[in-house]
Amino acid sequence: MTAIVQSSSAITVLSVGLVNSGLIELGKAAGLIIGANLGTTATAWVLSLNAIDGKSLIMTLIKPSTFSPFLAIIAVAMKMFCKSEKKRTVGSVLLGFAVMMIGMNLMSQAVSPLRNVPAISKTLVSFTNPVLGFLFACAFAMLIQSSDAVIGIVQAFALSMGITFGMAIPLICGAQVGTCVTAMLSSLGASNNGKRTALINLYYNLLKTVPFMVVFYSLNYILGFSFLGSDVGGIGIPVFHTLVNLLGCAVWLPLSKVLVSLAMRTLPLSEREKQDQANMLTMLDSNLLVTPDIAIEQANTAVTLLSRAVDDAFLSVIDKTGDPQQTGILCERSAKYQAQIDEYLMQISERDVDREGRAYLQLISTANTAFGRMGKLVERMRDMSSRSAGYEDDVTEKGRKEMSILGGSIQEIIQLTTKGFTAKSNSISQTIRCYREEIMELASIVKKRYIRRAHEKGLEINPDNQFTDTSYVLEQLIDYCDMIADALIRYYIEIGEDNQADAGTDERIRKNIHMLFEDKYEALGIE
Repeated sequence: MTAIVQSSSAITVLSVGLVNSGLIELGKAAGLIIGANLGTTATAWVLSLNAIDGKSLIMTLIKPSTFSPFLAIIAVAMKMFCKSEKKRTVGSVLLGFAVMMIGMNLMSQAVSPLRNVPAISKTLVSFTNPVLGFLFACAFAMLIQSSDAVIGIVQAFALSMGITFGMAIPLICGAQVGTCVTAMLSSLGASNNGKRTALINLYYNLLKTVPFMVVFYSLNYILGFSFLGSDVGGIGIPVFHTLVNLLGCAVWLPLSKVLVSLAMRTLPLSEREKQDQANMLTMLDSNLLVTPDIAIEQANTAVTLLSRAVDDAFLSVIDKTGDPQQTGILCERSAKYQAQIDEYLMQISERDVDREGRAYLQLISTANTAFGRMGKLVERMRDMSSRSAGYEDDVTEKGRKEMSILGGSIQEIIQLTTKGFTAKSNSISQTIRCYREEIMELASIVKKRYIRRAHEKGLEINPDNQFTDTSYVLEQLIDYCDMIADALIRYYIEIGEDNQADAGTDERIRKNIHMLFEDKYEALGIE
């Protein structure tokens, strides 16, 4: 990508944005950064073609100074006359490349008369000091925010005024460190993970160039490289630029975790950030709204996280050893997730989305509503568990056993619903609906048994006691699972892939699920 757009800074800034939006993990950004730094060497190789000597037509045509004007004309024509957005974008890339090549050629011609100016010659000679050359190139790259431009300028001087290897090497290394300022600036408004991505880029370029210079000039001190006083010419700069990046890639790509660790140590996770990360869906980045298909997929990922939070919260409630405080955190998180997703889905709906995308958006919206309401029901169950049951111990013990069996069954259907939504499985949606029928039958048996025991003991049954209230909440949870299953079925009908099971298949699913429930009925003493 960097070789195509001719800018490592652009790809590095893109990496910051990808991490900030949650599209990729911080550890994977290191590979993008290392690749971008290697890809940027292509610019120097293309510019080196201007140094080719030869009178043949082929040699003349492959020079950037020759083909760039024609490339610019083609690019302008593509931008003006092509209706396809992709072709217009290609035209923009080609135009940028052509303008850069033409600019470098004009710069080379402009600086050629400076060869005979003593002050310029004296300044260039001072760059033979490695430290001074490194710092100058670093500051210059920070100023213009492009290592490609700095190296291109060095090449222009090399072709017009004669720059030695001793001058060029520190400039090449310094430019690569200075260009890191672009990513650092772009990360100022990003999350901490975005800032850590920019730090990875900085550390990589420092650890790539500084050790190279230390080793290289140490060997020069011992061996005395004679070529350092020779003109670098057009080919020497891309050779050394590529060599530095190849060595850096070979060393640091396997050690990318070290770069991530350095960034994490520089900007460690605080307790508040951990909590914010848990409650904030960073993948819902407004910058992705320009590409609705990607934004919808991000919303889908967010709903999947919401479903897991609800599943974990429900498991914590029905597990008697669960921590009520942790359950409260999960319920609060699910409520915040739903609110963030609702707002993001509203923003997506205002964009231009095709029919299939609208159907997908409707599925995600329904699932978000259902899982969000399930989270509120789980929170209600947590609150109820702290209240007194209000009936005698022998009734309570039996009731709790039956409610435990029913609660375990509902945990299974919630997990099945989460799995079905995540996989977008129409077959699982059929299973969920059949599973619901079996659980509703089980819930009816449990409720009737409780009422019979209560009458036998002369207990008053009212809608406020724990058993009745819990039964109602559990039935609502089942209804929301069915709501998601129905949304999955309607989604496939809408996109023209209606593959609902026939009556025979539906009956086989029911029989298989009934077999799974035999152990539950046996535990209840039902044959």
